[in-house]
Amino acid sequence: MRKEKLGNPALIASVANSEAGQTAIKNASENQKAVVETAKNVIPFLVKTLVFLGIGYVIYKKISNRFEPLQENKNYPVSNITDNQASAKAETIYQAMKGAGNGFETVKQAIAGVNYNGFFKIYNAFGNREGAIPFTSKMNLIEWFNDQFNTYELQQLNFLVPNIFSKTI
Repeated sequence: MRKEKLGNPALIASVANSEAGQTAIKNASENQKAVVETAKNVIPFLVKTLVFLGIGYVIYKKISNRFEPLQENKNYPVSNITDNQASAKAETIYQAMKGAGNGFETVKQAIAGVNYNGFFKIYNAFGNREGAIPFTSKMNLIEWFNDQFNTYELQQLNFLVPNIFSKTI
């Protein structure tokens, strides 16, 4: 099939110089001006909307991803570990769970012998930490345990520190 070409430049020039050609050119020019004017009006709206959404997202992340420490329960004996020991245990637990595998035996050894309020100290020292998979949301110690361990392993941890995992099993 043969394509139609604009063959004669003189014919094109005469059409462009005609009244209909001038009207078409004028209308095209006016349409372009209208598009530019509309864009001038829309762009500030889009910028304001993006700024508003960005601020909203930052506020949401600050509120939704904050860590709320647990208070010691006065109905149980005072913690049997210091704050420094709790920090060291929290770091040991995190390093064990962070890499390949879940490091259950290391975690079990870290919380063995810790009483109820001692576990709260470890929980508070652990805080919110990055997940094992990059770009996942931060998780607290209980969320990490639920993510890493199966029901049987959680039951073993509950045996070591009673009444901690009863709601998660």
